[in-house]
Amino acid sequence: MWTHNLFEEMKLRRAKQTILFEDNQAAIKVISEVGSNYKVRSVDLKFHKIRDFVERNVFRVTYCPSEDNIADIFTKPLGPQQFCKLRQSLNVLPVPDNE
Repeated sequence: MWTHNLFEEMKLRRAKQTILFEDNQAAIKVISEVGSNYKVRSVDLKFHKIRDFVERNVFRVTYCPSEDNIADIFTKPLGPQQFCKLRQSLNVLPVPDNE
């Protein structure tokens, strides 16, 4: 969301819709539901803001399986295979050994 605001402040062009990739299907459902719902009242304020952007067609929330969620490389401990897979998705090469 902060990049969206940064682009706006800098008057940079961006795509018509910002796509948010989410691996939590319950969160997608909460964000996608229209109208107020008793289940949503206790949800964090940022979800309500995202929901507002979704309703205005500024954001689109799309499901991304956990194993393909590139953000996990920065936020979760990963096994070596998953780490290498996500690192490759970022086009980052491993540091060669000096042997």
